[in-house]
Amino acid sequence: MKKSKNKLKKIAVVTGASEGIGAALVSELLQKNYMVIAISRNLKKLSKLKSSNAKFENDLKIISADVTNLSQLLLVAKEIDTPDLLILNAGIYEPVLIEKFCIETFIKQSEINYLGVIKSFDAFIKKMLLSRSGTVLIMSSIAGWIGLPKASAYAPTKSALRLFAQSIRYDLANYNIVVKLCSPGFVNTKMTKDLKLNKYLTAEPFEVADVIY
Repeated sequence: MKKSKNKLKKIAVVTGASEGIGAALVSELLQKNYMVIAISRNLKKLSKLKSSNAKFENDLKIISADVTNLSQLLLVAKEIDTPDLLILNAGIYEPVLIEKFCIETFIKQSEINYLGVIKSFDAFIKKMLLSRSGTVLIMSSIAGWIGLPKASAYAPTKSALRLFAQSIRYDLANYNIVVKLCSPGFVNTKMTKDLKLNKYLTAEPFEVADVIY
């Protein structure tokens, strides 16, 4: 992918961009005049995102990459200009049924929700350190603050992100890089569709994106 020639626009990198809060953030940022690099494993969903934001065609670049694959992320980081905004949003949720306890569920969510964020941070922060500017936004969850039913695999990964964000903000402050942590409550996405939540207790992804930005 060629680097952007438009130096007037700020550049945002969004992982987990193909659906839910990530996709809503992409649309919000495009409307705020950002050049957006949208990253997800699912190229089909990314293409749909591109179509739904057709009027911003020149400002939206979609890239299929896996946040668990550092080599892929490093290649992406090499090919783009320095991000002004890095949104680390990729994550999954799979409920844990105590009667069918499975260690693989924990490993999978840890690799994506926590280590996937760490690998993404590693790939993109280097140029931001050189420019001594920018913002890193890490997507945690209300589940990172309080344990929830069937979330024994998911919640610890979000709690880890909270502590990671709190820790790196001290180090990045020396480089004029701001760290923000977002901990949404229940949002109407694929993650929550099987939870049978009261509609008055859930927010839509675009509502969350609007509050975040």
